[in-house]
Amino acid sequence: MATSPRPSGQKVSRPASAPRFVFESRAALDRILSKSETYSGVFPSHIGTIADHLGRACDLNRNVVIGMIMLRQDGTYAIRHAINVACVVELALRDLGRSPTERRPVVAAALTMNIGMYAIQEKLSTQSGPLSDEQRLMMQVHPVEGRDLLRKLGVTDPLWLDYVLQHHEIPDGSGYPQQLSGDAIHFEARLIGIADRYCAMLTRNAWRRGQLSDLALLTSLTGSANSIDVKLGRLFTQTMGLYPPGAVVQLLNGEVGIVKRPGRSEQTPIVAAIFNKEWHPLLDIVERDSEDIDYSIIGVIESQRVAGLIPMEDVWGSDAAGA
Repeated sequence: MATSPRPSGQKVSRPASAPRFVFESRAALDRILSKSETYSGVFPSHIGTIADHLGRACDLNRNVVIGMIMLRQDGTYAIRHAINVACVVELALRDLGRSPTERRPVVAAALTMNIGMYAIQEKLSTQSGPLSDEQRLMMQVHPVEGRDLLRKLGVTDPLWLDYVLQHHEIPDGSGYPQQLSGDAIHFEARLIGIADRYCAMLTRNAWRRGQLSDLALLTSLTGSANSIDVKLGRLFTQTMGLYPPGAVVQLLNGEVGIVKRPGRSEQTPIVAAIFNKEWHPLLDIVERDSEDIDYSIIGVIESQRVAGLIPMEDVWGSDAAGA
């Protein structure tokens, strides 16, 4: 039987997927932050909606959400980075058992942590030379500037404001802008700070190659004895894993694949094998359990060598539709 033609201009409904929620959130955040003054009074509700959409993405498939951090490094850095950090924070707080109401102000703070330096953040991400004195000063004061701007835009939640103000504070007192130490810093602000460093290290820009996922995790959690508390470090390791979804790894048998999901331990994820040891595509993508000695991970490869070559749907199926 012949089907009736679709009326001209009628939109085709697409099934919800984690990538679509993430990309829609990126676009919405870009619109808001680029013209934040026009959102005065309604700014908190719009940011809250983005936080809710990212939560929905994590509901659908958390592994795809993390995979996008590793494999989809296109678009405006400032926006992509804020979305990535917000997703990591959302997932970590879920792993702590925090309720949606408890998570919302933390995710909102992650989305807006750099609003105080938004005007220069994109330039900094492509700048190959050292920071100027003026840029360095803006970096130091942006938590205060951000907190004050959020107040002007109608943010009244004291936790949201505190998290933005404190996200560069470090427990040993070496952070900024207030050099707070110990319990004077909110746990959630420290979580945002670690997620901020981790996601930044995974990103390629003019002055830094993206770090490999295992080194990024180690660097994010390395510091003085008092700079990272044990609870926070353990939580972050459990949430992301040494080899997070989207990491490109080489196996003992020579195959190269993409981490698909966690395995029985943080060191032994399930890997979608894609290439043989000569980097020729396998006839079919095959799941390998890296707990098996023959498929154990012997190295990590820069994710951008594979990004764009293999559709994410080939690894995660329809859960990655739209990526």
